[in-house]
Amino acid sequence: MNKNVIISVYDKTDLDIIAKFLIKKNFTIYSTGGTSNFLKKNNIPHIEISKYTKQKEILGGRVKTLHPKIFGGLLGTQSQEHQKELQSEKIVNFDMLIINLYPFEETINKTKKSEEIIEMIDIGGHSLVRAAIKNYTKTIPVVSPTDYKQIIRKLPNSNIERKKYAIKALQHITHYDIAIANWFQGIKTDEYPLRYGENPQQKAIALVNENSFEQLGGEKKLSYNNLLDLDAAINIAYNSSSKKNICTIVKHNIPCGGAIKIGQKDSYLRALAGDPMSAFGGIVAFNQKLTLETAKMIIKNFYEVIAAPGFEKDAIKILQTKKNLRILKVKKFKNQSEQRSIFAGALIQDSNSKSSQIKSIYGTNKLDKDQLNFYVNILKYIKSNAIALFDNDGLVSQSGGQTSRVDALQNCFYKLKQKHDHKKLKNLSLFSDAFFPFTDSLEFIKKERIKINIYAPMGSQNDEKIESFVKKYKLNFFKLSDRHFKH
Repeated sequence: MNKNVIISVYDKTDLDIIAKFLIKKNFTIYSTGGTSNFLKKNNIPHIEISKYTKQKEILGGRVKTLHPKIFGGLLGTQSQEHQKELQSEKIVNFDMLIINLYPFEETINKTKKSEEIIEMIDIGGHSLVRAAIKNYTKTIPVVSPTDYKQIIRKLPNSNIERKKYAIKALQHITHYDIAIANWFQGIKTDEYPLRYGENPQQKAIALVNENSFEQLGGEKKLSYNNLLDLDAAINIAYNSSSKKNICTIVKHNIPCGGAIKIGQKDSYLRALAGDPMSAFGGIVAFNQKLTLETAKMIIKNFYEVIAAPGFEKDAIKILQTKKNLRILKVKKFKNQSEQRSIFAGALIQDSNSKSSQIKSIYGTNKLDKDQLNFYVNILKYIKSNAIALFDNDGLVSQSGGQTSRVDALQNCFYKLKQKHDHKKLKNLSLFSDAFFPFTDSLEFIKKERIKINIYAPMGSQNDEKIESFVKKYKLNFFKLSDRHFKH
């Protein structure tokens, strides 16, 4: 029984091999301009699509396959109704589509000329693939020359076999569409070489947006763990419209230091003072151009990476004296979404970038808008259950990753007392990433006899009990408008 195939390919690799095979299998080949010329040169019989449709290619080849006689043959099912209509319209059934798309990604890697890149956005080919995918039980989509050997080895007969080709075709055009969308948005991803993942036994790669950062110093490239820590440090430092200087220090993806002050050097020293031991070997990020004065302070300690939106020339020179210190100029950005892989695929969500508001349950808030936003940004990057303590302008203790909020609270206070003369600290603010479900946490705070302003969301069935406890014992308590879980 005769069958029909459309062949329309940009990449002519092994095209003669697959075409000759299909001829032997009683396929009639229909092809477009460039493919037709190739088949003619190789003496392979075929029918030009323009002769079949009686419509010549127009607009310099932009329109050549967008025709009912093509899509009808691809989309028509084996139903009696469809077959009768195809016959009356003199449309042939297409049993296979062999196609590959214009090389869009290759083009954007070769040129920056928009007019050339635009011409490499495939329209007809993309539409043909989607049509074949929709009708895969009848029309087999083949999108890569690497599949030819498998086709020659065994023509797919069952729907299970056909579906594999449909899935590959769908993945192919999805990747193609993402590349186009990224180009329109000015996003270009490059593969960043990694020696290994979180541990040496784990292979890994990183895909990074082009021009997102520039390494100005350090003999080594960034590691998997460096990039993870940078993500937290930079998001905290950059997610603020404050004109004050922000410094964050991150270790193992958790903020161990952070401060907001008028002077940059003061901001760095205050962030370091939050937990000098944990800061060793950490990642330090700034929200403003790094000054020479700050750089002189930085080189007194060991860090993996220093990141900022810019650097004074003399600051770069002094930082470059440390060969293992990576110096990164990181472009300001705003993430719209975030994702992570799971056993079943991937989780994708909006970025947690909303600014939280507060409402007084008891007491008068003394934090200004910049302080509040910055402290919440730090809280967002401490694993749940998360508790963070701040003094006038910086982080003094934190505890996260606990399965009990009381444990997180107790550990946070333990670290406070171990690392600081807590009796001298003034205007302490305690932030919780979620509500206190019982009064036990508040009872613990009360027993500590340290004057603290508490900031936490509400939403528990015990909110009334919490509010009554706060007012009874005159604990300064402010309701955060949003929860900030980080798992």
